[in-house]
Amino acid sequence: MARWAGFRRLLCGIVAVAGTLGGPASAAKRLQLVNDDFLGSFEGIADDKAPGFGVEVLRQVFAGMGQDASFEFFPARRAWMMVVRGERDGMLATLRTEGQRFCSFPDEPLMRDRWVLFVRTADIGKLKFSSLDDLIGHTVAVRRPIPGVSEQPTMSPELWNFLREHKNMVPTNDTDSSLRMLAASRVDYAVTSLVYGMSEITKLRLSGKIEPILSRGVAEQNVYVCFTKARVSPALIGAFSIALKQFKQTEKFHAIYRKYFPNGAPSDFPQ
Repeated sequence: MARWAGFRRLLCGIVAVAGTLGGPASAAKRLQLVNDDFLGSFEGIADDKAPGFGVEVLRQVFAGMGQDASFEFFPARRAWMMVVRGERDGMLATLRTEGQRFCSFPDEPLMRDRWVLFVRTADIGKLKFSSLDDLIGHTVAVRRPIPGVSEQPTMSPELWNFLREHKNMVPTNDTDSSLRMLAASRVDYAVTSLVYGMSEITKLRLSGKIEPILSRGVAEQNVYVCFTKARVSPALIGAFSIALKQFKQTEKFHAIYRKYFPNGAPSDFPQ
């Protein structure tokens, strides 16, 4: 704890210097971060006891930096448009494949997540995913890319191209729609983040009706906080990255991690 306290003082000094250098958001200005539906009910910001993994971690990191910050929840497209238009300072949890033209990313990721295929519980054992050929003749629900933010959904280019080639992709506006379509037997598979998919299944009261296929994943990627280039200085982003990396070595971080991932995260990435 003494080590973390000393590091907090060092970071406060870094942020203070960043503020004197001018530019966009500094420690004197509250950072306004928005969260799309990426982490689902893990990001229930209004719940003080369980506001979400990302919110709890970032509150600790920003407090250690002496940086004030607020968090708001919006649907994915609205949240991204607010970031694109420079109305907010960044996105709480996203991938490097999204928003690169107008966002800067810290070196240190928030966590790591795995993307998998979900099927109806009744189809476990009938539908499988040992190879891409298993998907031939079956429909797959995929959240379509957000215009101006990303070029393709969060999956491997190999799978994306395969589904397009075989014309069995069913684009949806969001992951909730994909899961509802799957539960209603309108598609055979749905692709989503394992963390988000499991949380949404509970929220949508689909427990016992939908299950992930864990034998093979679709993609495994780091999840980052992104900061709007027009509003947040590189110095502040650098200080945040250092602070996040340091905080991830503390017992406080591991306590938060165990709270939201009692059985371990999808990729066991507590760093």
